Amino acid sequence: MQVSSKMAKCLPIFLLSILYLYSLSTALAPPGDLVNEHFSKQPVYPGLNPRSPGKLYSNETCPASKDILVQAPKSSPFLRLSDEELSSVVKWLFMPEQNLNLTPASKANLAQTDNYIFAIEHLHPNKTDVLAYLDGNATSPKRYARVVVNEGGKPIPDVVEYYVGPLPIDASTTIRTLDWFYNGSPHIPFNARFEDAPRSKAIDSIVASTMSSIADITQDLMNITYYGASDARSNCQYFISKPSSVNGSEVIVWLPWRLNGIAPFDQMMDFYISFDISGTDQSLYSMRMIVCNLVVYTSVEQFREGWASGKILKSPITTSDDSHLREDRKGPLRELESRFAPTSLELDGKRYKVDTENRYVEYLGWTFYTRFTRDVGISFFDIRFKGERVIYELSLQDAIAQYSGNNPFQAGTAYSDRFYGIGQLMGRLIPGYDCPYHATYWNSTVNGAESSSTNTNSICIFEKDIGYPITRHTASGMYQQATKGSALVVRVIATVGNYDYLWDYAFYVDGSIGIDAHASGYIQANYYKPGDGGQWGPRLTETLTGTLHTHVMNFKVDFDIIDEKNTFLKTDLILENVTQPWYPELGTFEMARLNFTEIVSEDEGLLDVPVNGQTMYTMTNTAHPNRWGNPRGYRIIPGLSNVHLPSKLSPFFHKSASYAKQFMALTHQHDTESSSSSTLNQNLPGAPPVDFSKFFNSECLLQEDIVAWINLGMHHYTRAEDLPNTLMSEAHSSVMFSPHNWGVEEGTRDLSNSVIYNKGVEEGGLTKPETNGVRQPTCLGLSAEDELVGVFESQLVVELGAGVHLSGRRAGN
Repeated sequence: MQVSSKMAKCLPIFLLSILYLYSLSTALAPPGDLVNEHFSKQPVYPGLNPRSPGKLYSNETCPASKDILVQAPKSSPFLRLSDEELSSVVKWLFMPEQNLNLTPASKANLAQTDNYIFAIEHLHPNKTDVLAYLDGNATSPKRYARVVVNEGGKPIPDVVEYYVGPLPIDASTTIRTLDWFYNGSPHIPFNARFEDAPRSKAIDSIVASTMSSIADITQDLMNITYYGASDARSNCQYFISKPSSVNGSEVIVWLPWRLNGIAPFDQMMDFYISFDISGTDQSLYSMRMIVCNLVVYTSVEQFREGWASGKILKSPITTSDDSHLREDRKGPLRELESRFAPTSLELDGKRYKVDTENRYVEYLGWTFYTRFTRDVGISFFDIRFKGERVIYELSLQDAIAQYSGNNPFQAGTAYSDRFYGIGQLMGRLIPGYDCPYHATYWNSTVNGAESSSTNTNSICIFEKDIGYPITRHTASGMYQQATKGSALVVRVIATVGNYDYLWDYAFYVDGSIGIDAHASGYIQANYYKPGDGGQWGPRLTETLTGTLHTHVMNFKVDFDIIDEKNTFLKTDLILENVTQPWYPELGTFEMARLNFTEIVSEDEGLLDVPVNGQTMYTMTNTAHPNRWGNPRGYRIIPGLSNVHLPSKLSPFFHKSASYAKQFMALTHQHDTESSSSSTLNQNLPGAPPVDFSKFFNSECLLQEDIVAWINLGMHHYTRAEDLPNTLMSEAHSSVMFSPHNWGVEEGTRDLSNSVIYNKGVEEGGLTKPETNGVRQPTCLGLSAEDELVGVFESQLVVELGAGVHLSGRRAGN
């Protein structure tokens, strides 16, 4: 029966759009408002079909989707050390015959002068061994442990990396230095080591001694006092500048001072102290300089004299009120914003399969293994599309940031986040906010010194609607089609100090792969100095300015287009002056054409982002052409903000970040060149364990195993909108790899989630929409505007000339 407006007011209204919250397992919601923008031009109640008033499209709730399990074709050769393997290696290392003289890392009074294990993890197997196993009948590669030992008890203390194996432990197991892993030395100078608990405790002794001797001055000037990290009287904290050394011969650091709180990075003092903390003998540590209000004092006595004589001008005191640094909601409520925001749901169940034990995934033609490490987090291996390998390894190498500013801390800051352990800082993801509801979650486990630790639900996997059809066309009055665009996303988020980095790895249904990097969190701010004139960032609060800095994230992309023998093709769009007989009236005119250049050797392997997009980069396999003779390949397509370090001469990244000084670099693959960076590159910019520039030695790249090292990043021009937190919408960088002559046509023809209208194929007098048997779940409520029948007849045909038409919606429909 027809529902009148008067009757409608009496009807109970149920909000079936609760399906967006179906994870709550609730079928019905409270009554909603009248909706007036519908086909019928009459009040339509949410969940009611306007073409059949009074009838619900759906009265059921979509069930929560469940993981679909699959068995990987072969056990993963990339898995971390098991707890049993870790325990056996630790026990073996402590045996006297290994001559390591180890102290348990858990010892209460562990000192920097002890020998102790810093970290143990699975040593990445060689590619040649892995391929023999995955592609042939070879056994799984032998497993080895990579062991980092702080050897502070030696006459010349250092940090040494070893490898132990094969595993399991037996009579054949040996320990050797990891010489082949680096092109520098596996013996890292003590002065470049990690600031772990024993090292930090030793450093804090000289810092606390110095600060307590001037507590009356700092209290007067800045309302801060520091008596030590564990002293309740301390109301502030410091950070040790990075890099803290150049070549490991000494450790000279600057300590900026900040208030304690949720975001000390943005509660800076106009106060810096420099220390020499070289070596293991704490009695030799010394204070070098104090900088207050940009004036340098070379001793505590000189600083005290300046204060006592009134020569130190008081700057505005940094407030302890941190309300401007919190995201607690404030301000008038935006209209309709109290409604639940749109979200991505898998209404018909998951369309991907996982093998959690082997960290293996299958999705609509895609298959891949993953690996997880302390240093860089998740990596991807043996990536195949429709059974053919595209990439052997896709992995983050490092995330670096270089700062600038008119003070000793910001001017010398150059972070390599691998040093802090990007993987171990990938924490638990927030359902519905960090990842869509009903995503698949994996834990991540990293091996520490003598035991392992697990971050729960730190990796999420989900399928998303990409927000547009992957293909679409209308041939007016004859044909119309659209194919749904979707992708599988693997997401991780790492909170490294002040920044939260989000990385998405997306696998699209057309065979493309995308990497997206976003940043949020807190900026590392400067204390406001009027004389700076905004050269390093704008003023943000009474005592705060932003800080100019650059983020670069380096990725290893070891393409194997069909197999390991590939060629890199550079295609330039060039202009030339031409004459053509069919345009005699034009004479000579300018026209574009393509120019092809194969990268012959590593000497030509440093590449920048193409100007105006007039160069195309493609990894090809000339031995495997498609049907029309074109080499099969994948394009490397720069996306948003493909920046590199602006300075190529800075001493703070002199040799430690050569990989970050161009958009992309091409090298011949070698197992001895497995990474562009290393954990302890951080404090050795002049003599890094891995110097990427040494990868280049003129090797041939024609039909060879090629690795592309690609940079994402952003120049961070700080702004008021960086408080409280930087916005991921703007702090975003991306790159995509897409099939290029991979086949003979685009790769979505085999998808069923599409709709096609062919003139003459009718049902009930209207052109039938063919959806290949795929229907929306019955729990999905639809409106009249969602009806597929009748769309084809609503096209407006416009004659433009002989055989030329434009089509669009009829006016008023």
